[in-house]
Amino acid sequence: MRRITAAVFVSLLLVADVASAQTSGTAAAGPFTIGAEALLWWFKGNATLPLATTGSLDDPKTKVLIDGSDLDANPHPGFRLSAGYAISDAWGVESSVFYVPTRTTGRAVSSSGQFDSTDLILPVIDATTGGESLQNISLAGLWQGRIQAQLSSSLLGADLNGTLRLASGRAWRLDGLGGFRYLRLRESFTLTTDSPSIPPFPVDVYHTVDQFDATNNFFGGQLGARFRGDWGAWFASGVVKVGLGAMVQTVSIEGTLVTNDFNDTNDLNNLGPPVSYPGGGYFAAPTNIGRRTRSVFAVVPEAGLNVGYHLTPWLAVTAGYTFLYASNVVRAQGQINRNVNYSDFSAPPAVPNGPQEPSFRFKSSDFWAQGLNVGLALRF
Repeated sequence: MRRITAAVFVSLLLVADVASAQTSGTAAAGPFTIGAEALLWWFKGNATLPLATTGSLDDPKTKVLIDGSDLDANPHPGFRLSAGYAISDAWGVESSVFYVPTRTTGRAVSSSGQFDSTDLILPVIDATTGGESLQNISLAGLWQGRIQAQLSSSLLGADLNGTLRLASGRAWRLDGLGGFRYLRLRESFTLTTDSPSIPPFPVDVYHTVDQFDATNNFFGGQLGARFRGDWGAWFASGVVKVGLGAMVQTVSIEGTLVTNDFNDTNDLNNLGPPVSYPGGGYFAAPTNIGRRTRSVFAVVPEAGLNVGYHLTPWLAVTAGYTFLYASNVVRAQGQINRNVNYSDFSAPPAVPNGPQEPSFRFKSSDFWAQGLNVGLALRF
């Protein structure tokens, strides 16, 4: 963040030096301004434990088939709208809203379950022993398997500020900003497994779904500054804002097991129809499913640099770069607890004996989004 701020500051000094030597060739067209921009942003990744392997993580021969690096939806397209009104030469008001729609990415691996196939393993930590436990999603000669991981994310933001001219020259201006900022980051992570038996064994269904949803809503006050310089039809502006306030974190965990393993039947060749059990995922169990919310203090700084060219006195094209940071957010994948207690597999999912794992606790981290923007600005 310090490097970004320093780069913006140096750029502003360069703009000021050029602007002070030249006058603007663009006449003011009116007190109202509106703008529309297309965004192409990159989000910070989220490290995830290995979700599919060929064996124990302690074995150097084990291959990791799915982990967090496989779930990258970058870049994220979006848009930003802005509007402003100059109340006087010194005072003004402005607002903006941006939206990066939901983008989804996924990865899946499968094994046929035949004798020459590779076993699919979901590695966990057995809370009763503290050691690694290997959950066979497929087992050669007995059942086939498939593991799919999917991540969705979206970002929404808005702010409303009053502006005050702090200083100005022949072709430059420095304004102070103060107002309100809102930010919302949503993520959803889903892990799905299938482990059906293979012939000649009876039809055996074992299907799990683990879903972790994380929503972050930031509400806070904001202060900042913006510098603009004009020379001829060209102009450049840079802005730095810092929001301080509350981050409302919400995490929802759901798990489902669909199987016919627990049917009350004495016919081993016909286990009956599958039944759905809540809390039956590998990481979403009766010990941690549910919805939880808390509020924590957070900081949301933003820095941006734009250059533009006036096609007419009232219409300009712009291009630039934006960096946005948020502290104390919950990421969906980060809420997975690898410690589990599968104390009884002979009955439907229930609260286990011994350690109540997987347990839940909020796991906060930071988040950033950065990228490019191009658009049009209209003044009238």
